[in-house]
Formats: sequence, structure tokens, C-alpha cells
Amino acid sequence: MVRKRKKKIRVGRIILLAGIAAAIIIAVSAVFSSCISRSASSLEPTPTPDPRYLNSYDWSNLNADSDIYIYEDDSYTSRYGIDVSFHQGVIDWQKVKASGVEFAIIRVGYRGYESGILNEDTKFRANMEGAAAAGIDLGVYFFSSAITREEAEEEAAYVLNEIKDYSITCPVVYDMENVGSNDRIAVLDLASRTEMAAAFCAKIKAAVYEPMVYGSANWLSTMLQTWNLQDSYPFWVASYHQTVKDPEYPYVFEMWQYDNTGTIDGIDKSVDLNIWLKKK
Repeated sequence: MVRKRKKKIRVGRIILLAGIAAAIIIAVSAVFSSCISRSASSLEPTPTPDPRYLNSYDWSNLNADSDIYIYEDDSYTSRYGIDVSFHQGVIDWQKVKASGVEFAIIRVGYRGYESGILNEDTKFRANMEGAAAAGIDLGVYFFSSAITREEAEEEAAYVLNEIKDYSITCPVVYDMENVGSNDRIAVLDLASRTEMAAAFCAKIKAAVYEPMVYGSANWLSTMLQTWNLQDSYPFWVASYHQTVKDPEYPYVFEMWQYDNTGTIDGIDKSVDLNIWLKKK
């Protein structure tokens, strides 16, 4: 009798433990499923921009027979330009002008993508003064790592202070890009990235400069709510001719960075080449 009782107790314990284990498995599965559900529901759909914003460029009118791209149709003409930073080193701007460059977008500075500290580009002033002396029209860009509206506005204020002594006749450009695994902007979602661009551009526009938003074709298509920006600010798209015949961005834009390995007399290193499409 005693032995049978012990066996019954053991069997009871086994059944109890099995029941507890099953309950734990069910609970964990429920939590896991809930997390997956929440994660899936938090994924942001990317609405298709309004088809009214499709650009009307006819790329059969693009002359790309040389490094200098030219576009001309009944509605648009074009200008040829470059964008530079300290990466291009010391530039002979007189030679650059003689090579046919009409405008230059020069980097003012950047916010450290890890530190968040504002920095002036080490060649900013030399480039601005050299280009201006050569008779090249000036615009500027700032590399943003803003993660709050306040930081984006701080960047705009920084740029406005830096350019106040120069004649700016070309756009003041907002440039945000992913850099690396420690990039502070990794915390931003679609709406937040768009808010950063809008906050910067609004402050630039209020100071009576022409703001512009830069991005690769992929960045503009997937990383910004362009439909919330395009009524107010033009775009500058990067899409390189080495891989595409014309820009991989079908929506409205004004400037196209078509080469990131260009060569220009007066610049020893490779340089970005641009075409600015202007309404007649």
C-alpha cells in the first residue's frame, strides 16, 4: 500500500509539473505573438506621392555627350555646377570657372553624426571666397544629424550666421544621410526625419533664402514624407549616371547630382557634378 501511494504521488507531481510547463509555454507564446503583432503594426506604410507631382522632364532632351550635362525643352533650361567640401582640398576657382562651372554648392558644416556637435567645414570660407572671386554663383549645404526640431532649427540658425557676409544666389540645402552603425539619427522614423527637414527649411525660408532638400533617389522615396514637403521646398536628387541613364526619381525635383566621380580643371580630386533644371 505504501509503495503504491508513493507511485501515485510521483505520477501526480509529474502531471502537475507538465501542466505548469504547458502553461508557461502558452504564456510565453502569447507574449511573443503580442510583440510580433505590435512590431508589425508599428511598421510605417509608405504612401505613394500624389501623381500630380510626377516631373515632366523629357530625357530625350538631355545632352549627356560630355561631363557637362545640358537640358533644354520648351519649359526648362539648365545650369551646370558642382558641390564641394573639404574633401576636394585646395581648389583653383579661376580654373573651375574657366571649365564652364556656373554655380557651386559649398558645404557650410555638419553636425557630428555621433557627437551631435556643430562644426564648420574646414574649407568653407576659402571655398566661398575663392568661388565668389571667380564669379561663380554660390549656394551652400549643411550635413544634418538633428534628432529634434530644436536641433534642426539650431542648424539652420548656424548656417544663417555663417553665410550672412556672402552673396547667396543659389539654394541653401538640407542634407541628411545615414552614416554608420553609431549614427544618432537611427532613432528617427519617417515622420521625424520629415519634421527635421521641414523645420530647417522653414527657418531658411523665413530668412529669405531659397531652401532645398537633398537626398538620393532611394532616400527621397523611402526615408522622407516628400508629399509633406514638395509643395513648399524643391528637391535635389542624387542618382549617378554610371548606373542609370536618367534619374531614378520620377517625382518633382530641380537639381540632379548625376556624377560623384567627376573631374574638373582646378580640382585635383573627384567632385560631384550637377545640373540645375530651371523653368524658363
